[in-house]
Amino acid sequence: MNRKLKNISFVLLFLLGVSTSYAQSGTTETTLHDFMEDYTKPASKKAKKGDKVALERILKEVPNWALDEQKTKWKEITDKALASGDLESSCKNCHKEYKKEYKKSYRKRPIQVSNELISFLKNSK
Repeated sequence: MNRKLKNISFVLLFLLGVSTSYAQSGTTETTLHDFMEDYTKPASKKAKKGDKVALERILKEVPNWALDEQKTKWKEITDKALASGDLESSCKNCHKEYKKEYKKSYRKRPIQVSNELISFLKNSK
């Protein structure tokens, strides 16, 4: 019985390791709007209280989700905010320039978010 329990424990630990490894690789499909609601909004609230780590991570990734012709501009906006430490300016400037267009034409457009980023953000809540 004791040996059986050890074997079961080993198998469970192995499966847990495999599932954790799988969760760390790959991507999850969502929309930019849903990502912003689920992860960026809480990270922004934390940043206002002084904990900027999660929002900084998000801002480094955001340009990857832009349309190809907008990636350069999105990167400029986020880089400027990261360099200045005024992370909220990135949100304001991007929304000012792109929000209407995105709401109208791209609200349901899927983006791929790394599972590693999602895991990091969930653990930082």
